[in-house]
Amino acid sequence: MPNQNKRRQGVRRKLNSMDEKFKDRNVLLIDDSIVRGTTSREIVSMARDAGAKKVYFASCAPPITHAHIYGIDLASPAELIAHENGQDRAVSEIARRIGADRVIFQDLEDLKAACSEAVVSPTSVQPKVRDFEVGVFCGSYVTPVDEGYFKHLEEVRGATKKLKVLEKARQAVANGVAGPKEVEMAANGADVTKLGEVVPIAPSRPGAKSPATVSCSKDWQGHSQEEENIPKDQMDINLHNFGDYQNQ
Repeated sequence: MPNQNKRRQGVRRKLNSMDEKFKDRNVLLIDDSIVRGTTSREIVSMARDAGAKKVYFASCAPPITHAHIYGIDLASPAELIAHENGQDRAVSEIARRIGADRVIFQDLEDLKAACSEAVVSPTSVQPKVRDFEVGVFCGSYVTPVDEGYFKHLEEVRGATKKLKVLEKARQAVANGVAGPKEVEMAANGADVTKLGEVVPIAPSRPGAKSPATVSCSKDWQGHSQEEENIPKDQMDINLHNFGDYQNQ
């Protein structure tokens, strides 16, 4: 997946604001959801650059606060704009972070009710669907999930992200276009912070490992694993194929 800078650049390439539609107006922008907030922030910024007086932002989905575990690599919870230190971030704070005057989210129960109404039953005796998989909005999944799974999923995700960043840093050094941060990573390795950011390892740090060494010492059930079980690039990680990376 692209990094944040590429996401911002992509938004600017895809969308163009028309000054005559925004100048001196209060505008309401509507999107299907707000995940990391990158796209929303850029759209709000573009509206303000075009002269909008006030910018309101409406999401057709409720706040996304939890990971998706059934095959969609949505984002790490630490990267979700509606998630903060294990709790839901206040809507007013989300608005501040994307630069909007106000953010409006869909209500989860209203969303479920609307989807139920949209289901067409083949016969009048068959009950309509009344419940849905909404784990990303509330953390309640349709299948039981061990808490250790989430911790290990983050470790695998962080290890994969670190490998990608390190490879990019090495390529930049080899091509003579590396910045100070990339040079430091290529020389000393990198770590992943609790917020999911890949940062260089300080040279004096005790126990610093080689950039190529990634430890996944335990799986999500607490079983020991070999050091060389490094997650591969472009892997589809979900609850049902989670252990498959060991055989790649």
